[in-house]
Amino acid sequence: MTLKKGSFVIEGLENVQINIGKVGAEEEEIAQGPTPRPEIIGLRDWDYRIIDRYNPVYTPTGDTCDFCTYGKCDLTGNKEGACGIDLEGQSARQALMVSIMGAACHSAHGRHLLNYLIKKYGEDFKIDVGPSNLQAPLTETIMGIQPKTIGDFRPVLDYVEEQLTQLIATTNTGQEGAARDFESKALHAGMLDLLGMEVADIIQISCLGFPKSDEKAPMAEIGMGILDPKKPVVICVGHNIAAPAYILDYMDKNGQFDKIEIAGLCCTAHDMTRYNKTAKIIGSMSKELKYIRSGIPDVLVTDEQCVRADILKEAQKLHIPVIATNEKITYGLQDRSNDSVDAIID
Repeated sequence: MTLKKGSFVIEGLENVQINIGKVGAEEEEIAQGPTPRPEIIGLRDWDYRIIDRYNPVYTPTGDTCDFCTYGKCDLTGNKEGACGIDLEGQSARQALMVSIMGAACHSAHGRHLLNYLIKKYGEDFKIDVGPSNLQAPLTETIMGIQPKTIGDFRPVLDYVEEQLTQLIATTNTGQEGAARDFESKALHAGMLDLLGMEVADIIQISCLGFPKSDEKAPMAEIGMGILDPKKPVVICVGHNIAAPAYILDYMDKNGQFDKIEIAGLCCTAHDMTRYNKTAKIIGSMSKELKYIRSGIPDVLVTDEQCVRADILKEAQKLHIPVIATNEKITYGLQDRSNDSVDAIID
């Protein structure tokens, strides 16, 4: 029997149409563990064991709290804030907030990439990470499913996003107050972070032809010295391969690799070299300001993460055009997405 998507009409019900969406063939059932898709306290007992063995050490950056309109509250010594929180609890809450921010950034990157690649290749595009019996170890362990196509990752990110919302809620005034439970929730956020990153990397490996367990993958050139300043230089800054891949495809299609230098800075740089061996890596975020002020870039392309907040201001000093390609970083710039190329250049 062949299973496929489509629609059919039942005789006598000509005005009723039934659409068949995703059809899954029967697969060998694999037993799930006791905690698939754990909630924010689903692994709390195990978290406690870890915390008891590896006690958190707090080195607060400040001794006050201004999370709410009751503050600013002095938490020095054994003092408590207006809401009842102490310095230990506030330090743990800040650690949780940082964990949530990291998980949200990586998972939002994964969501953006998943939506983009599904639109480009279709949700039935097969997962391929190379010769391995374990295609998605974290997804299989945490979610209790075995993804076969990139569309199978939609419920994974749905889960991550829902859990992050629950975690953010616990940091509000009048919510969690125990340092021990803030730490437990931070461990949960770390798990979500890793899960979101796995989704992002698996789908880009599968769809964009990144090296798959290839011991002979080409080496990448690194450093500002590898750029030819006599050519126009495009520098991509950020974390998301979608925009740089589009630029690399355009250069390949129009035979521009011998006429234009393209390089990446920070995380985007590594994925660019995985996508096309012609791309180069110039460095990390720690030297970003130095690279911009060198005047070597002719165009700066930003996406998300790893981008300095003052990159536009610094680029304007040297009259370097900046193209912001991701809605998470827009710098107050006018949206020119629907304008013609000629109008944008003028």
